[in-house]
Amino acid sequence: MNYDLDTKDGMNNAVKWTSTMFDTVNDGGVWMVPRSMTMVRINKKERIATIVVGFAPDPSIRRVIEAMGWTVVVE
Repeated sequence: MNYDLDTKDGMNNAVKWTSTMFDTVNDGGVWMVPRSMTMVRINKKERIATIVVGFAPDPSIRRVIEAMGWTVVVE
């Protein structure tokens, strides 16, 4: 499956995957991204994702969450 964020299909696939994953996390819960050890706190009511950057910053996380229509806060 294409996850190239610079293509329409790739971004759509990434948005779909991330939205599905967000659905599995409780409101106020945290998603840990293993590849970068980035923590994403999910506020479903306000549609705000707070990103605490890990050891390997990954700007694609923010791009996808913003493409979902969420507000992103970086700490």
